[in-house]
Amino acid sequence: MLLLAAAVIWGTGFVAQNLGSKHMGAFAFTGVRFTLGTLLLLPLLRFAPWPTHVDRATARRATLRGGLAAGCIMLCAATTQQYGLSSTTASNGAFITSLYVVFVPFLGLLSRQKISWPVWLGVTLAGFGLALMGIEPGFTINAGDAWVLLCAVLWAVHVAVVGRFSRDAEPIRLSLIQLGMTGVGALSIAITRGEVSGEAGMAAISAAKWALIYGAILPVAVAFTLQVIAQKKAPPTHTALILSLESVFGMACGIMMLGERPDLQKYAGAALMLAGVVVSQVIRPKSDGGSVEMADKMLSDDPQPR
Repeated sequence: MLLLAAAVIWGTGFVAQNLGSKHMGAFAFTGVRFTLGTLLLLPLLRFAPWPTHVDRATARRATLRGGLAAGCIMLCAATTQQYGLSSTTASNGAFITSLYVVFVPFLGLLSRQKISWPVWLGVTLAGFGLALMGIEPGFTINAGDAWVLLCAVLWAVHVAVVGRFSRDAEPIRLSLIQLGMTGVGALSIAITRGEVSGEAGMAAISAAKWALIYGAILPVAVAFTLQVIAQKKAPPTHTALILSLESVFGMACGIMMLGERPDLQKYAGAALMLAGVVVSQVIRPKSDGGSVEMADKMLSDDPQPR
């Protein structure tokens, strides 16, 4: 139930990001949102004991290295997602972002893991679905969808990085480092670009204030906490499947709150993409399932809000 609540929150978060993109640039919105979210999470440090299976020095080292590496990737992923959402719909953005669950197993190729046939089937279904959602009449590609697809690839890399360090790291401190890096990094770039300075910058922040507040409190602070708590007990497969439902809630919220009206082609594409995510995670061949198990391990270790 906690994971389902997180998926609902992240789904509604696409609406906030879409609305915020109408008033603020990608770096400005991302910077302010993640900075506020980081500040809101600071009180959780009181309830963040260091892991006991390793010595304190090892835990500190893993936390710092993991946070810095994950923060760099998160900064790129969050800004490309926000930039893409400025020229695509919340529905498309939600479903395309959910492809990170399918992309994760491909990272196993780097460690010579074999990819099982359910994963190949899932990727194929998701690929056809992406084509249906992204190709416009006249066979033109929506530029925003391409940016969000890049964001999904980056989130998959992020899952791998966090999974690499999370075993020995303290998860709340690791996430605070990466969220803080994303917020400060994006905000610094926004300042140098003049996106948040002067009367125009303040007017943009004021116009997007409700999207910023919602995006900082719920998708970053609350949903993150729910995920960390839930993943202490939730099986990895359940975690991946339930969190992938953010795409369904994102599309539903885009229809209800933004008046988006996907045509039959986009509905078919969304269904194929969701089927690809489910197939890649549910079917377990009796042999040759190493890559899927590796993906489950990385997803279960990833305490990161989307």
